[in-house]
Amino acid sequence: MNNENILEKEVDLPKGDGMDGIVHWHVFRRLDEAERFIPCIKLGEGQQLVGGRSHDSVGEFWWLGVRVDDLDRWGSRQSINKHAVSD
Repeated sequence: MNNENILEKEVDLPKGDGMDGIVHWHVFRRLDEAERFIPCIKLGEGQQLVGGRSHDSVGEFWWLGVRVDDLDRWGSRQSINKHAVSD
């Protein structure tokens, strides 16, 4: 699968509680910025690139993140990290 394809599907942002296994994500207001960020993501064993597009009161946004297959092996739920890009 082409990684850029994950940005085409409408997917809500992770809730941040770790229940979905997503432990780290970034939000982008411009599609080209999200696409340029993909090669910067280095995945380890048991990790998968996830993401999508959505919208809020400001407009459309795209997000990229990392899902782990075992949250307990990965680390603490308090270590879940999210980054939003300001407008």
